[in-house]
Order: sequence, then structure tokens, then C-alpha cells
Amino acid sequence: MLLHHHRFSQLAARRLSSPSSSSSSSIKSNPVERIRLPSLSSQDFNSYEHQLAMADAIRPNHKSQTPILLTNLISKCDAVYFWRSLQYWQAAVPENTPVDVELGRSYNTGSRVSMKFGDYLEYLSKVSEQEPDPQQQQEEVAYLAQNELFAGVQSDIPTPHFCSDGSFNVGEGKLYHSMLWLGPRGTVSPLHYDPLDNLLMQVVGNKHILLYPPDKGNGRDIDSTGSWHYAGLNGNQYNTSAVDVENPNYEEFPKFREAPIPYECEIGPGDVLFIPSKWWHHVRSLSNAASANIWWR
Repeated sequence: MLLHHHRFSQLAARRLSSPSSSSSSSIKSNPVERIRLPSLSSQDFNSYEHQLAMADAIRPNHKSQTPILLTNLISKCDAVYFWRSLQYWQAAVPENTPVDVELGRSYNTGSRVSMKFGDYLEYLSKVSEQEPDPQQQQEEVAYLAQNELFAGVQSDIPTPHFCSDGSFNVGEGKLYHSMLWLGPRGTVSPLHYDPLDNLLMQVVGNKHILLYPPDKGNGRDIDSTGSWHYAGLNGNQYNTSAVDVENPNYEEFPKFREAPIPYECEIGPGDVLFIPSKWWHHVRSLSNAASANIWWR
């Protein structure tokens, strides 16, 4: 962390603004389909009855490749109780554990640096004590994004069996990664898509999400410069849009006016959102937040 300590300290010293309201007030959208299943504790989660109910609930949307929100599904899991405590993180994960952190307003406009987990917790402690100032511009933040879920907390948030067992008939049952996302209010994942099916499991705080249906055949071999999302331009990866969907520059990106009407939702502690493969999604944290996601095929 030595090379980046000065900038990291500056971020912790700044007062964060309240979340942008433009994302939900100025975009025409459709609601994400939602269903409510019984809330499961970490102990109940692994029963075959509940595993089958989860698989039955998500299977139609997995087959049609459309998003669905399972509300309050994991609200009784240990993670929802423990992960809101920085003291718990200190006890569960060694402070010298290396992590990758995004510095900036989002990963396509900032930089990614390595540091010790203990240093990141110190930053979170400082910014958590600050009150949002609605008069200030949104400042840069530090976001522990897309790190492998630490071994010490994996049992807090169990993985649905259908992600690793093809007999449930929700995909092939091939589990790829379980990832952690931890940060203050105002963190953003810009509009992008993932090549695998995704379960976004919200544990602490709230996030606002926009989802756009996939292009036909989008991928590395497709020229996206003429598409509504302008993926791959301005130094972005092939699966990341150059457009700020909360404040689009139509002069620079006129085809964004042709974007399909997105789906929109807000997720809170205990919610699980299914994001199908190659669906474009933009995520903003509305508060201090912790999430896990599971990629499987």
C-alpha cells in the first residue's frame, strides 16, 4: 500500500455526498420481476427442500434468461447479521490479507491497487463516521470490488446447490467464482455485462441497479462501436460501456438514445438478484454496502 497511501488517506479524509438521484428519477424503466420465498438461516439453507424451492423459483427465468429478484431470501443468514460489523471483519480475516481496491468514481475511470485488508477496514471506519453532505459533488471512493470471497466468511453466506449441481436443472451446475464487494456509499460499477450467469446476494445496505437486455451475439468478436452501449471505447474493456447511463452525453454517444428500456430495482439486505449471462447492468451503492456474487454456468 505504500505507493498509494497518500491518495488513499485523502479519500478517507473527504466527506462523501449523498447518492445521485438521477439514476431513478430520469430514466424510463420497467420493474424487475420479483418473488418472495421463505427467509432462510444459514442452518436451514442446505436442506434439500429449500434448495429445491430455490431452484424451482429461478428455473423459469434461467430458461428464458430474464432477471428475477428473490426478496429477503437470505435475510436470516449469518452474513446479514455479522457483515455489518467492522469488528467482525477484523476478527474473521487476517489484517495482512492482500486485497485489490478500485480508487476513483468507478473502475473504468480510476485505478486498481493492492493493499492490506486491515488498511481498507481503517478507511471504511473513517468514511462510515462521516455524514453525507448534499451540497458537495460526489467524491472519489475506494471500493473493494470483485475479490474472491474470503475463506473465513464463506460459511456466512451459503451457495445455492444448483450453482454446482446440474441435477437441479438450473444450468450445467458449474460453479466458477464467489466474489466479495465491500465499500462505502457512492461506489459504482459502470454499465457492463458478464459472460456467466450471476446471483447478486445483497448483505449490507442498499444498491440501485439498472439492467439492459443483451445484444444478439455480443462478445469479443463483435464491433460495438456502432452499438447503443459503445462498449470497448475510450479505453474500456470489450464488455464495458463508455456511456455514463446516469448522465449520458448524447452528443458524444448519440446512439444511446436507441438503448432498450432498462429494468430497474433496488436491493436490500437479504435480497438475491439473478442477472442472466450477458445482460448489461449498472450498480450504485446507496449506502455503505456489502454484497457477494456467484458466477456459474
